[in-house]
Amino acid sequence: MTTVVSLGGPLTDAAVELLEKAGVKVVATESYPSKADALRLVGREQPEGIVVRLVEKVDEVLMRASPKLKVVAKHGAGLDDIDQEAAKRLGIRVLAAVGCNARSVAEHALALMMALAKDLKRQDARVRCGEWDKKVYPGFELQGRRVGLVGFGQIARMLGDLAKAVGLSVVAFDPFMPASAFGTTDHVTDLAELLRQSDFVSLHCPLTPQTRGLIGARELSLMGGKAYLINTARGEVVNEAALLEALKSRVIAGAGLDTFSTEPPGTENPLWALGNLIVSPHCGGVTAEARGRVSTVTASNVLACIRGEVVDERYIAC
Repeated sequence: MTTVVSLGGPLTDAAVELLEKAGVKVVATESYPSKADALRLVGREQPEGIVVRLVEKVDEVLMRASPKLKVVAKHGAGLDDIDQEAAKRLGIRVLAAVGCNARSVAEHALALMMALAKDLKRQDARVRCGEWDKKVYPGFELQGRRVGLVGFGQIARMLGDLAKAVGLSVVAFDPFMPASAFGTTDHVTDLAELLRQSDFVSLHCPLTPQTRGLIGARELSLMGGKAYLINTARGEVVNEAALLEALKSRVIAGAGLDTFSTEPPGTENPLWALGNLIVSPHCGGVTAEARGRVSTVTASNVLACIRGEVVDERYIAC
């Protein structure tokens, strides 16, 4: 029997139904299974397809555990948790549901910006504690401010449109995009210039050897004391130790984080003590709408690969 294993959580009911109607057995783990548990499951089930959700890494050892494996599909867009070089060596197709959760992530980034601008975290806490002093409210309007987009893929472009709609101006930096790709959006060719001129810096680049630690102490110092950092990309793009110090010393005004270098982050993380930080559990791309789109597209593409059918090129990583 053909089997698909979902590592790090189940697919939606609709996606499971799609696969099961095609005669495919679907097996899912809980979030963040251990490497040993994932290896045992793949070895036992011998799947033709693996869906990657919340898991440490799908490496060559895990892929080799099932000689039947034809496809590894990311339930989302980021591919840093899949060893693509190993997949190429083994002749295994790697897919990603590119763009399926872009709207949700873009809205989440905007929500983090608004929460910081309106000081919502502290205002909520003050009301709950019986405080009602409007004179200490530090909120400000977004209109007339500028957001700098680091990376200019689908999510960044959607966020740019949303930002413009509420009165923000937008500037973008992406060294891999030709000038024509930015359209009417202002862009710079120097990251430092973007950091210096932005009130919000929103990260939208993939995690690669070049982007790991891209935002460190020097970059944060360029942002100035009134700017905010937003990260809905990958936690490792930011040097968290440098961010901690920048927030503590008010080198930057604050930050909104949906991703972390270690996930889930520990309960003793020193970031939690900071009042100028708002966080969420890497949930920007998992609204009900986005999860439905991602699961259905992922299941359809996995099934097509198993059957030897054509897959839309935009979803093919290698």
